[in-house]
Amino acid sequence: MADLTIDRAPERRAHEHDHRAPDQRSLDQVPRPRDRPDAPPGAVTGVPLARLTALARLTAAQAVELGADLLAEAARAPEDAARAGGPDLLDRVTVGTDGRVRLDPATAGAPAGTALAAVLAGIAAAARSRGRPAEGAAADLLARLDSAAADLPVAGVPAVAERLQETASAADRAAVRAELAALVRAVLAGPAAARAGSPPGPGRAAPVRRSSLAPSGSTWRRIGGWLLSVVVLGAVVLVEVVVLRDDIAADVEVLLDAGRSGTEPSAAPEPDGVPVTPPAPAAAGDVTAVDLRNLAACTPGTPCTVRVQVRLQPRSEPRQVSWTYTLVDRCTGATSTTPGGSVAVPAGGTRAEAVGVVALPALPAVAVLAVTEQPAAAASAPLSVGSCPPDAPVR
Repeated sequence: MADLTIDRAPERRAHEHDHRAPDQRSLDQVPRPRDRPDAPPGAVTGVPLARLTALARLTAAQAVELGADLLAEAARAPEDAARAGGPDLLDRVTVGTDGRVRLDPATAGAPAGTALAAVLAGIAAAARSRGRPAEGAAADLLARLDSAAADLPVAGVPAVAERLQETASAADRAAVRAELAALVRAVLAGPAAARAGSPPGPGRAAPVRRSSLAPSGSTWRRIGGWLLSVVVLGAVVLVEVVVLRDDIAADVEVLLDAGRSGTEPSAAPEPDGVPVTPPAPAAAGDVTAVDLRNLAACTPGTPCTVRVQVRLQPRSEPRQVSWTYTLVDRCTGATSTTPGGSVAVPAGGTRAEAVGVVALPALPAVAVLAVTEQPAAAASAPLSVGSCPPDAPVR
């Protein structure tokens, strides 16, 4: 596209200078974005701003540079031509291969502040990434660009242009324009321009949409991360199975044997010795029952493998079930407590099970009870081991 900037006759410049509004005459205070004379017609090509923002992701510094350049161009447009009408403002804005913004002067005059604000908002949107908010200096630059767009209808173009020029001057403007120029040249050399056979026209170009059938780079990254997490999880499970295989198999076998050969409660007469009174009720609160049984034959003075089962009322939140073992000397009635265990029950769970080992004291007859501490205090029926001798004193 040829450079649309034309050199007006000296007498027309003088006429415009004499008749422009006071706000327009204050534009002399706005730093001119070009530090060199306008290029001759045909020397600079460019692409519409709409096409550039549709195809390229801008940096915050590039967005501020485009906004400052646009406001400076808009402030210099003749005020009287603004009422003559014309195409949409976005169709008039181009970015040249020198990285500078140009307004087509042949279609309309100075654009209104609301139209400029909409274009600035579009430039700021092109510098924002979906799902990743800007941070640090980039966030500050975009906030200043948003503020400029919001203030345009009230403060006017010259004042906002001067303020945005100061913001852009904080960066290396030559380097930023070089980056914009490279983007423009890349768009001009892209497949769309090659198919057209000529630079794009002044009309707004339709955004090039990426095919939904072809995965994007971010999609591949997400798929790769998901596959990596699956591989890591599989490796962890494999290591646990290899390292703890014997323990897992033993625990599973013990639990299966509990239903086949465990000691079932019977209606046999009470064991000899003193009666055993549980230290807590059989059910309380969320605990509906506590069951304790030995998984193998037990004798006093040796470790006894037992299974504890706590039945619960269902709850919507996870809970912790803990218990201890109460040991009762059935011949004398003396009691002692030994540590038990703890199990986490997920939300909605109605049962907690565990296999433990109780060190039985070397007494003729012992009764073992499982007593829950959380979520409520409840006790199992006594599990009796051994018997009192006939001549043992009973208290």
